[in-house]
Amino acid sequence: MSRLPPTRRAILAGAGSAVTASLAGCALTGDEGSGGDGVDEEFILTFHHPETVRSDEPFDMTIEGLPANTEVDVVVESADAEGTIFDGRATIRTDDGTVTLSEATVVSDRTDALSGTVPEGVEVPLTVALVQFAEQSLHFYTPPRESTPTYRVETDEGVLGETKLTRRFPDVSAGIELDHPDLVGWVYEPVDSQSGPGVLLLHGSGGSPMRTTAALLAEHGYTAVALQYFDAPPLSEALSEVPLAYIETAAEFLRTFETVGSEQIGLYGGSRGGELALLAASTFDGFGPVVSVAGSGVVFEGSDNGLPTNTSTWTHDGEPVPYIPFRGVDSLEMADEADLQRATIPVEGIDDRVLLLSGADDTLWPSAALQQIAADRLAEHGHSEFEHVVYEQTGHYFIEPYVPIMGATEHGGELAGCAIASHDHWPKVLETLSSLK
Repeated sequence: MSRLPPTRRAILAGAGSAVTASLAGCALTGDEGSGGDGVDEEFILTFHHPETVRSDEPFDMTIEGLPANTEVDVVVESADAEGTIFDGRATIRTDDGTVTLSEATVVSDRTDALSGTVPEGVEVPLTVALVQFAEQSLHFYTPPRESTPTYRVETDEGVLGETKLTRRFPDVSAGIELDHPDLVGWVYEPVDSQSGPGVLLLHGSGGSPMRTTAALLAEHGYTAVALQYFDAPPLSEALSEVPLAYIETAAEFLRTFETVGSEQIGLYGGSRGGELALLAASTFDGFGPVVSVAGSGVVFEGSDNGLPTNTSTWTHDGEPVPYIPFRGVDSLEMADEADLQRATIPVEGIDDRVLLLSGADDTLWPSAALQQIAADRLAEHGHSEFEHVVYEQTGHYFIEPYVPIMGATEHGGELAGCAIASHDHWPKVLETLSSLK
């Protein structure tokens, strides 16, 4: 197929759900199909899309008036909270001249994962995949409260047309510090309702509270607490011998909030926080659904600045919970069988739904195998509601939806797999937590 060069440059016609642009060097006035006197109207592009979307909301865009049976580039240009501009692009086939981006055929011969180009075969709506594959590292990306990305259609010779929309991001700064002498964390109250189910979010070994995810859940009507359980006064500095009672105390405190509209408290944990979520829900009553992301169905030893502490990460009633040593991806192979049996979490004690999410290429620890231990135990005990989803070409990191993912392969996986996991896992999380009552 040919790439058809335009004879003139088209510019933005205006904002809204239907935006019209032509190959003329002047803006249209908004009446579709009218380009003004003496204007070449060979191609008049109309964009159909929502005006405003949440940051975690996939959306579609239909472009009409494209030159038929050729290839064009679709480019998104956006900015982070610091004003840094970044863009992502994809080459698509135009077919009969009307293209819905979620159904578009992406054509790419790029093999460079850092090229800022969406590869072929990524099952993510192209409107948001363009953001995911943008040339911007997630480690340096700070989302704004609101962004206005520009979507352009280009050929080698120039721009055919462009449009804008608004993406709303959660307000991470809206978290309120917990007013409790023994607890450290931030509560995010429901954004558009007076009350909602309560959820505790448990971070991993990095020790950073999951404030962005908590803020996202608040956007969906939850009262969410990004809890910190070590490495902050008055807590232990090390991830070692953390009392499970701390999680029970946090749940009891969360129930006292006026914005909590559920008796049950949901648990969402990532990595070591996933291990903790499974263990806490297996130990105490009153917890609802549990989500464990790249977690473990086995208890591991503690760590202090990355060094093993030769004792358990967790305690219950003052006693260390049985554990196995941490040996990275070789932890299971190197574990003593008797120790492994004792350290396996009795997940059959969980009273509600369980969602396990794992990356098949996790190089930090074997999360897929570790969570399968939990899944097998749930099946053996006839637990009726659980799911273990293993994402191919995905490592340890599950990124919140529709932000740049460059850097997500630090602990395994490929960018395409990380993009798919980011897109696919979040609706499963929301659906699982929706059973809170």
